[in-house]
Amino acid sequence: MPAAQPAESAAKPKHRRAELTFKHNAAHGRHGWLRLTPAYSVKVVDDILARRDGDLRVLDPFSGTGTTPLCAAMRGHAALAVDLNPFLVWFGNAKVATYDATTLREVEECAREVSRLAGTRSAPRVPEPPLHNIQRWWPPRALDFLCSLMGTIGSRAPTEGAVRDLLLVAFCRTLIRLSNAAFNHQSMSFRDDNKGAQGTLFGPEDATFFRMQFRSDIDFVLCGAGQNPRQRASIVFGDARAVDKHVDGVFDLLITSPPYPNRMSYIRELRPYMYWLGYLHDAREAGELDWKAIGGTWGVATSRVASWSKQAASFLPEYLTTLLDQIRSSDAKSGAVLASYVGKYFEDMWSHLQSVVRLVRTGGELHYVVGNSKFYDIVVPVERVYRDMLLRAGATKVEIEPLRKRNSKKELVEFDVVARV
Repeated sequence: MPAAQPAESAAKPKHRRAELTFKHNAAHGRHGWLRLTPAYSVKVVDDILARRDGDLRVLDPFSGTGTTPLCAAMRGHAALAVDLNPFLVWFGNAKVATYDATTLREVEECAREVSRLAGTRSAPRVPEPPLHNIQRWWPPRALDFLCSLMGTIGSRAPTEGAVRDLLLVAFCRTLIRLSNAAFNHQSMSFRDDNKGAQGTLFGPEDATFFRMQFRSDIDFVLCGAGQNPRQRASIVFGDARAVDKHVDGVFDLLITSPPYPNRMSYIRELRPYMYWLGYLHDAREAGELDWKAIGGTWGVATSRVASWSKQAASFLPEYLTTLLDQIRSSDAKSGAVLASYVGKYFEDMWSHLQSVVRLVRTGGELHYVVGNSKFYDIVVPVERVYRDMLLRAGATKVEIEPLRKRNSKKELVEFDVVARV
């Protein structure tokens, strides 16, 4: 049976436009501090902000790596963001913070001492974090160096504050650069040759190379830290399904990119940072956090989603219900789970949209940068479901703007769903 599709198909973009992806962020100061594959482009946010005049109060209910609040603050707008992941709340606040010259000098001095000691026999070492199959992530020499680097930071840096934050950001860069992780896919995979991300086969002089990598990462972080935002921004911990419980006041503009309903878990890519920095201690915690996130699908989240059933108060457009039935019947083994996953995703987004529309002032705009999905040759028109939900939640006008083709299946596109209230 062909998939049911709503009318008014949006025009499809002709190009992939790499400048609108996370790859564009790498060379943009603080935006390039850490790579998160699903992160959206600085250019997308800047282009939206450039079309607005005056001082704005900007909201991002799915903060992620803090792209929106940092872009807004750099342009002189006040910004507030929300995220459910405690590591991302810490990292986002480190990105939007103001650093004075004294702090940067203290970081430089501390980093010099840390890089001198790390990897030596006398360096303090922390235990290996309990990340499953950790040897797949790092060869033995790299793992030992990271344990000594983290131990040395712990012994030489202040216990909290800006100096420690910047050292830990550099540590996160180093740990992923020395890993076997490869980023040649929309998520990440692993090399099988015990090479780091730079493709270098580790040998007897590893410690010198590792220290040079950490120094390079410190220099990069300090360069970005010297470029302070013009306005204040902050990220608070909270659940996007109930944004109104975590923020106060009204906003002129919302710019965000929520998780796509494509079963790609953010927690998978964030695990190495979260284990090393103590935000995760076992796989169960990772699964529980992903279960709480909208679109989560790691560990226990996958098994629990199978028991989902539509809540009476939720709103799912009729054509979406038809698509869920088609996904459910497409595969006897996993069709039911996938249909429940998509259904729960939109039910959660319905709760989110109801909570957030009332936070945007009359005449304000909401921008949702989101991609469509495909399951068993059935395209789920995510952008149209967002449009219909936004209208039902109280928006007065909603437009769908195609941004780019995505580097996967040809039908997949990223959109900016623009709503006005």
